[in-house]
Amino acid sequence: MYVHIVSFKIKEGEEITFVEIQKFQEINESKPAGLDHYHIYKDRKDPSRFFLVEYWNSKEDKDELEESEDHKYFHQLRRLAIDKKYETIECDLVV
Repeated sequence: MYVHIVSFKIKEGEEITFVEIQKFQEINESKPAGLDHYHIYKDRKDPSRFFLVEYWNSKEDKDELEESEDHKYFHQLRRLAIDKKYETIECDLVV
């Protein structure tokens, strides 16, 4: 299983917007092929920092979704709440 982790700094006052955009995407779009599940975590020390952790069957499945026009549009909407992207971590789930 492929794990994709991204951390974001959210614009001040836009924390709820960021989470709601993620929820809206999940409710209104069918589950992408290859996505097992995901979680959103909020940093305890920095309330404007969030972590998106996605569990995929393969990196190719994630890459295919990110090339779709619908997903590119979703990124444009989400960008309104994001101040900056800290880092991306890619790893394989072992256990």
